[in-house]
Parts: sequence; C-alpha cells; structure tokens
Amino acid sequence: MNKNNLQDWLAEQDFTSAPDSPVGPPTSQPDFADEMVEKEKDAVDPNAPIEDQLAKNLNNDESDPEEDPESGVEDNEIEEPEFPDFPEEEKDLEDDFDSWKKNYFRESVNGTPGKLLDLLYPMRNREDLEPYQRKFIEDNINIQLIRINANVEKASKSIRKSIKQQLDKNNPSTSLVTHINTILDASSDVSNIFIKMTGYSGYKGELHRKFIGALLGAVQVSSSPDKENLILNDKEYSIKISTRLNSEWGDVSLGSWSLKEDDPEKYLSEPELARLTEGSPEERDILRKRIIIESISKQFEEQSFIINVIDEDGTIVYLGCDLANALRGAYSDGKLIVKNDKSLDSEAVIDENGTIIAMSDLKINFVKETGEFDSEGQPVLEELSFIQKKKGMLFLTASHSTINDAAYVMQGTVIKETPYKGNPSDLKDIRSCIYSCHDLLMRQC
Repeated sequence: MNKNNLQDWLAEQDFTSAPDSPVGPPTSQPDFADEMVEKEKDAVDPNAPIEDQLAKNLNNDESDPEEDPESGVEDNEIEEPEFPDFPEEEKDLEDDFDSWKKNYFRESVNGTPGKLLDLLYPMRNREDLEPYQRKFIEDNINIQLIRINANVEKASKSIRKSIKQQLDKNNPSTSLVTHINTILDASSDVSNIFIKMTGYSGYKGELHRKFIGALLGAVQVSSSPDKENLILNDKEYSIKISTRLNSEWGDVSLGSWSLKEDDPEKYLSEPELARLTEGSPEERDILRKRIIIESISKQFEEQSFIINVIDEDGTIVYLGCDLANALRGAYSDGKLIVKNDKSLDSEAVIDENGTIIAMSDLKINFVKETGEFDSEGQPVLEELSFIQKKKGMLFLTASHSTINDAAYVMQGTVIKETPYKGNPSDLKDIRSCIYSCHDLLMRQC
C-alpha cells in the first residue's frame, strides 16, 4: 500500500470511536466512560507519522479474528461470552406449585399460623390453579384460620410440645390421641367443638379433619377415605393421619380394600404357595386367612387413624389405631379370627362361561374371654364383630365395649374418653350453635 492509498484508507477510519460492545449485557463498571476516554487518548497521535499511526492502530486490534489466523476462529464468527445471559425458562404451573408446596411443608414444621397464611394467601390469588391445587390451598387456609384462635393456638402449642417430648414412632396414632386427649381434657372450650361439629351432619367429617389438623399443626393433603388426610411433619419424623368422626360406633369407614391376584406371591414363601393348593384343608384355610391379614395390613401400613365418636351424653371418645400393627399383632396372638361368609347381599362376578360366582364376604371377629370355663377347664371364648367388608369397603363394626376390650390386648390401639363437664341441658344448644346453609351460602362478602 503506497502512502497516498494509506492516507485515503486512514481518512475513512474512525479511530476515536468506542469498540463494539460484547454479546450480552455490559459489565457493571462505574468508570466505564473514563476508561473509554483513556482508550481514545491512546488510540492515535495525530502528530505522529502516518505509518506510526497505522502500526499503533493495528497492534491495538489484536482481538480481531480476521487479523489473527492462528486464533482458530473463523472469519465473521462472533465469540460467545463465557457466561451467556440467557433468559430463564418460564416454569410451568405444576413445577412452580410443587416447589411452593415443598416450602409450605418445610414451614409447617415451625407451626406458626401467621407465616403459613403469608404463604397461602398470595398463591390463593393466582387464577391459573388446577382444582386440586386450589383445594390444597383452601383446606390449609381454613386450618390456619382455626389455629389463630387464642384457645386453639394455646392448646395446639401444648399438644405439639408434648408430642415432640414423647412420641411412639412405631405406633404414632396412640401417642397423638393420648396427647390430644390429655390437653383438651382440661380445656372444655376447645373440646366442646367436637360436640358442636356433630350438628353439621354429613359435613362434620371434613370439619373434624380440619380441626384435628389445627390442633396438631398438620397439613391437609386429601379428603379421600382411601388415603392419608393429614401429614404432620417434623425434622425427625413424618406421620400420615386418617381422620374419622362418627355419631355412633359400629359403622366407621376405614377405606376400600380388595384382595389382588398376586397377593399370595407377595406374602407367602414358595413352600407355602405349594401348600396353598396342595396342602390339607386346614393348611389352606390358615394360609388364606394370613394372606388377607397381610394384604389389609400392607394397604394401611402408613396410615395412623384418629377416630372420634361423640356419644349422646356428650362424652368424646378418642380411638387411636395404627391398623397394620394392630391387625398383625392381634392375629398372631389369636385375638382376631378371619371368616368368609356368603349371603344374598354378597358381591358376585360372571365368568366367561356365564356362570355367576358369588364372592365371600369378609369378616374379622375379635375373640374375647367371657370369664367362664368349660367342662374341661378351658376358658369360654366369644367372637365379636370387629371389621367387616361391605361393597368393597372396610368398616370398623366393633361396638364401644368391644373397642375397649380390644384396646387392652392389641398393640397400636388406644382409646380415651373425655366426659362432658357442663350442664346436660346445654348439649342441645352446643349442637345447634352452628351456621345454617343460609348463613354459609348467602353471606355477603
């Protein structure tokens, strides 16, 4: 390039302009402008010979890929920054809700109603919630609103403290019921809420669930009779709780259950499986019954039942039952007997040949000693209804007295009572001191 051409080329260049900004956001440098001024000063000396100006400019532009053949970067290729600032991908609602839900469970360990409501209300205002997500939020808002009542909050703190100090982790429902009963026995204002709930008829079960959740500081996760309804979390344990409230004993729903085709393989060894088909009638009968007990126990293995029944005289009866442990232990000790019985009400199936096959009803009876002895000096035993399967559902059919007898000999079972301490004439007022459908539905918000 001759001198004239070089001068023409230099005339077309703007040596005082700032270099192109890199890809991505600019770095945060407060003296960025001052730095550019310094670079402009160093860029070109207008009084220097033209060759020196050109040489200095080319030396300062070493990062140009077109002028660095050994850099390995092709012409016109833009070098990416080391940490590109890509926009965060928007999470879908389900993932976002699940993250929020985990945070809510973590906060529930502390059991502070105000903080939990602060988490619930903003999420409640979202318009894109799925029905099950909205139900989770509404259920737990109601639980926390109950907990901010001064009397309930005081009782809840005492119950939670007592549970942390003494909890049978193998049979948690017995501990929960014992602690609830002990605290509420001295707080009639709170315990009478159980009596009040019976006035709500079919809705009482859902109210009872939220009341137990408020007392324990638990999280409601379901209203299903086949799953846990509440979860009580702590740093060292997590308890799955199923709640029930009845006006009388003898028909308490436990949930659905049916024997599965592969249950024998799950619960019997290979020699036992062979005896199930080839053994004596007595052996086959024993193995069949054991499969039933193991199958029911497995289904309810992680559910701790808290059952309340309110007697007509206002007595509040608490039953805590870890059903899996109770069934297995009592059956091994000979306290429970499994029976199959066919009746006109029994379920049936039609096989491929059109034959109607009646299904046997399942009954589990509790064996009680009557206190009498037979002619051979053996104690006389009496069988009492305990659990029965009806229309695919298991029901606790035991009477109050049978439950009392069973609680003494069955592990994982406890029964407590809180007698009504007020005037019997006030019971009617307590039961009727509830909102009517008009109050609930016609309220002006």
